[in-house]
Amino acid sequence: NVQDLVTGLTNPTGIALDLANRKMYWTDSGTGARKIQRADMDGLNSNVQDLVTGLTNPTGIALDLVNRKMYWADSGTDKIQRADMDGLNSNVQDRVTGLTNPEGIALGTR
Repeated sequence: NVQDLVTGLTNPTGIALDLANRKMYWTDSGTGARKIQRADMDGLNSNVQDLVTGLTNPTGIALDLVNRKMYWADSGTDKIQRADMDGLNSNVQDRVTGLTNPEGIALGTR
C-alpha cells in the first residue's frame, strides 16, 4: 500500500519523523533546493514548510524531540549543524566542523 506523502522534491536525502505531532522532516540536496523542510504526514502534500534554507549539500537529519532541535549533516560544508524546529533558519549553529563528507546523523538517548 505505497503512498506518496510529498511530491515535487528535487533530491531528498534524509528523513526524520515526529510521530507525536504527525510531522515529517527531510533534507533536500537537489539543485536549487538545498534546504530542510517539513510537512504533515497525512499524504496530502499539506503544510510543506521551508525550515532552513541556503544549505550546501544536506545529507542526513535527526530530531531531538525533547529539546525541539533538528540536527543535520552537510557534506558540502563538512559540518554537523542544528537549529530550532520552530521555523525558518531559527538559531542555526555549527556543532561539529572539519569533517570529511558527512553523510548521515543519528542521536542517542541517555
